[in-house]
Amino acid sequence: MTLASLAMYPYPHLRSAYDELWDNVRARLALDAPALDWDVEHEVAARRPDLLLGQTCGWPLVKHLTETVRVVGTFDYDVPDAVDGTYCSVLVSSVDDSLPNVLHRTDLTVAANGVDSLSGWISLQAAAASHGVTLDQIEWTRSHAVSIEALRQGRCHLAAIDAVSWAHLDGAGLMVVGNGPRIPCLPLVTAATSTDALVSDLRAALRSAVGDQALAAVCRTLKIRGFVERDLVDYKGVSGLVPLA
Repeated sequence: MTLASLAMYPYPHLRSAYDELWDNVRARLALDAPALDWDVEHEVAARRPDLLLGQTCGWPLVKHLTETVRVVGTFDYDVPDAVDGTYCSVLVSSVDDSLPNVLHRTDLTVAANGVDSLSGWISLQAAAASHGVTLDQIEWTRSHAVSIEALRQGRCHLAAIDAVSWAHLDGAGLMVVGNGPRIPCLPLVTAATSTDALVSDLRAALRSAVGDQALAAVCRTLKIRGFVERDLVDYKGVSGLVPLA
């Protein structure tokens, strides 16, 4: 295996911390593991047959990657409302009003990072549907950071932001008006050809690394407080968040 990627939260101020975390993890593995690759896009990394460890989104995992990867687990993040490796997207608005009032605006425009985003689009649709609203006016931004800017600049009124991204980005001037449904945190995955022994080795190394007091400051920076084993079945339920999706 020649590729390792943890690029779902690729913010420059976090990269050295992720490098340090992964260096600790790979030192615990039985094989000669590569350093993190920051150049390969996470969508591409998840489809690479030489993927040792990557991080992807739960929606493409259950819709497109079931035959391509094996789920290793997820980080348990230290962000508001996160529990045992699950969390809720943060519904953020440029309008100082209640979520129902924002959703029922006749001029409502939402920002969403991508059609395959569980936290930024599927969660937003599910939250809107719970209030009887179908989202019609969408600005596709390609990232949570750009969605936040679209709100701040007044082009959009509402967005669902991944809770970990929200903790790391500047949301000054915006209002949190609610949360999306509870979902599993981003899956850590390995290539489908990875053996049971390798998956077990990865799980043990990840658990040990995030529990290492020598990495406590690194994990605080990354908002990581633990590791939770997961399998594909743990993500299957997200398919039901949006009818006929």
